[in-house]
Amino acid sequence: MAMHYVGQGQGHAAGVCEAVRQSIVKCCVQDHQNDPVAMAAWLENKSPENASVWVRSADSVALVAVRENTIVGFALAVFDELALCYVVHEALHQGIGKALLLAIESQVRSRGIEALRLESTRTAEAFYARNGYFASGPVQVWAGMEGLPMAKALMADPAEKRTTWP
Repeated sequence: MAMHYVGQGQGHAAGVCEAVRQSIVKCCVQDHQNDPVAMAAWLENKSPENASVWVRSADSVALVAVRENTIVGFALAVFDELALCYVVHEALHQGIGKALLLAIESQVRSRGIEALRLESTRTAEAFYARNGYFASGPVQVWAGMEGLPMAKALMADPAEKRTTWP
């Protein structure tokens, strides 16, 4: 599996969109419960046009994981927020999500950002907790689905571990 940063003009928007949408539909059933209204709300902005904007922004770090010329994962950070981190169903539990997350954290840290925040789905909550994220606020509800604000202090030495949020 190869990972690389996505920049302007690299033509990954359609593949990114497809991977993100597939991950939401197949991997996040615990959150959307196959409710067509909830799924439609979640998928509404996951278009190739929007993906193209996401990866071109100077304020973002976008990363794709590619296996056999197919995008199997995508992560996007904007300033100090992890906005997206998705892996396709067929590539789950193979270290791809963790690799994407660690690479994004490294890039954000190199920009001088000391903490990364996100809003986790219930599906991904344990993944983020295993990777050092802590609940940082009350559960949010959007389109009938719960999201848990989480955050992680980004250490100068990634081997450092925190057991509590600041």
